[in-house]
Amino acid sequence: MRKLLVVSQEDLPADVVSILERKHWSITYAREIDSLDSPASEEAFLIGLVVFPDSRDTRHETYLQQRVEALTGVKWVAALTEEQLIQSGIRHFIADHLYDFHVFPFDAERLTTVLGHAYGMARIEREMTSKSNARQPTRFGLVGESPVMRSLYRMLQRAAESEVSVLITGPTGTGKELAARAIHDHSARSKGPYVAINCAAIPPSLLQSELFGHEKGSFTSANARKHGYIQSAAGGTLFLDEIGDMPMESQATLLRFLEDKIVTPIGSTRGQRVDVRIIASTNVDLDQAIRDRTFRADLYYRLAFLTIQTPELRERGSDIELLASHFLDEVTADAGTRNLRLGKETLARLRGYAWPGNVRELRSVIFQAALSCEGLSIRPDDLKIQLDGAKNGERPGEPNSPPPEKLNGSSRHHVMGTLKSAREQSEKRNLEHALARNASNITRAAQDLGVSRMTLYRLMSKHGVTRATAD
Repeated sequence: MRKLLVVSQEDLPADVVSILERKHWSITYAREIDSLDSPASEEAFLIGLVVFPDSRDTRHETYLQQRVEALTGVKWVAALTEEQLIQSGIRHFIADHLYDFHVFPFDAERLTTVLGHAYGMARIEREMTSKSNARQPTRFGLVGESPVMRSLYRMLQRAAESEVSVLITGPTGTGKELAARAIHDHSARSKGPYVAINCAAIPPSLLQSELFGHEKGSFTSANARKHGYIQSAAGGTLFLDEIGDMPMESQATLLRFLEDKIVTPIGSTRGQRVDVRIIASTNVDLDQAIRDRTFRADLYYRLAFLTIQTPELRERGSDIELLASHFLDEVTADAGTRNLRLGKETLARLRGYAWPGNVRELRSVIFQAALSCEGLSIRPDDLKIQLDGAKNGERPGEPNSPPPEKLNGSSRHHVMGTLKSAREQSEKRNLEHALARNASNITRAAQDLGVSRMTLYRLMSKHGVTRATAD
């Protein structure tokens, strides 16, 4: 029997119950959903049906939405009226938190079909989650259970279920490429090719040829006909990493392709229609780039039908410990080293650090510490990070200073300014250390920090760091 949790003030109509039971559904009613706000309740049910009352009760509607949002482990379907469906707040709630909805009056056959589809999806997701290490919960191939990551998972699910272009934004090292790959792998195009191109790593003079291909003899070094990345991704997904660094002339050509989906190789007069989905990412502030006239506004609108923000590591709370344990398991498995553990003081050091390089930097730090430490426990001194004055694992400004949200006026601005200054000082200091450790070799320093060469140059310019000053 498939278990169905029904949140409703009244029982479902008898004919609906009869058909549900005939379709092997076991119904459990919850008059008050507060009692279900627990991990045990989420484990007991895969599917929930929340029934909004016919009479307009704004407070009760808000209450139902809040409680449903809290039970993220259940896949929800809502039953409501046409009048409720046109309310902006409820429409956003449906889009962000529900699998589907059903409009009154109840249609038993239609409802059982919706519930059946939801149950199938929920069972697949639950099975995939159960296979993951309980200490390191994963979804979409990403590790983390913080509120910001749960929000990210919902956005990735929405993106996977659509065909629109997606723009993924976020600082370097936050997992933008992993998010892009997750969208592809969970979409209808998952059996098609996934082609990734780093727009910052290809010289501007070659980017158009790499994207659109070229004919033999179209330029001096074109010794043979070549298909571009877009044609290679036909039927699948093309991921354009660091789109904010794409030259303006290439942006114009890409825009034309997004408008008509026709590829014309360099040196050819005949175009070819290509079915490909575009996912792009950037750590550049594209709004500012548009104002600076280094990025086309019309291209931005074509790319950003759906925008997803990957969170900074310092926003993810206890995910830092989950990720550190995950990377420690990874390095010990890959390198065949002894089993290691992270002590309490080491975890406190990890929590107290600002992580300017985000998840990529954390991975690099754990790998280096695991390979260089002595004994069975990684000590705080094995971590090549600086806490910038934070003590006992506390972040600057905590707990002696009131939280910024409790301050107002100039005091709040002072604290926020202090935190920003501390983060920037930490970023500069770790940049200098990375350059010094690698004898000012840009490629090795970028790999050490887990960033691209282009990003490293931007950081050096931002902080006034040169190779000479890092020696």
